[in-house]
Amino acid sequence: NIIDKINKESPRTLKNQFPKKELRTCAMLLDMENKFVSTEQKNKRGCKNYKYYQGSKALYNKYCIPFSDKYFFYDKKLQDKINNDLKEELTKKGIKNKKRIGLGDFLVYDNPKIFIRQSAKEIIATYDENPSSANNSLYVFSLRKGDNKTKEYLKFLCGYLNSIIATFYAQKMEVIRYRKGKQPQIKISDLYYLPVPDDIKLQEKICNIVERIYKDDANKDDLENKLNQLIYEFYNLNTKEIVFIKNSIPD
Repeated sequence: NIIDKINKESPRTLKNQFPKKELRTCAMLLDMENKFVSTEQKNKRGCKNYKYYQGSKALYNKYCIPFSDKYFFYDKKLQDKINNDLKEELTKKGIKNKKRIGLGDFLVYDNPKIFIRQSAKEIIATYDENPSSANNSLYVFSLRKGDNKTKEYLKFLCGYLNSIIATFYAQKMEVIRYRKGKQPQIKISDLYYLPVPDDIKLQEKICNIVERIYKDDANKDDLENKLNQLIYEFYNLNTKEIVFIKNSIPD
């Protein structure tokens, strides 16, 4: 019944609303991270550099300010050289060239974005306006622009992804795949098909609460409760259903 209510009120998935691959991974560096990542910010290469986020170390909590002690250098010339060398090496061995590195889209790094943990028992996301990048342990959602309307939508989406309802749906529909004794995993293709409300009034209310969460960490728990209550009301959930959801997630 709960899943039916969510699908009824949010019939459009994130993919339906944003089909142009706005949800993606960042840099794919294989085993060559040391060639593009450094603890030194000084840039002698003549290319852009960005804060470089890595998994739970960077995204340690919902709505956190991401932590990083490393910098990623967007060295396109080095990328092309490595990929050409790989292609030549594998061609000589008669292997089709599938192994390659990718630096990702610098417009994503330059503009406001949401980072989402790839491995967690719940959806853990944060909003970041700073120039930044990440390895493939974090997913990123960006519209590649930085106007106010974009920022407001991203704050809404961050709040919705961090909600109890989003995690409940993701667990029940195996967007979050978890088996005892194994690391939980979220596949990007599954996450993209999460139903997301397109109700403008709800988006505005959640955006306002998320803005307050980032400004007022002392009242974060109360604000999160208020955000979750808004979503329960949007989906017309009764007290019994809400209790079921809250008990289900830790189970």
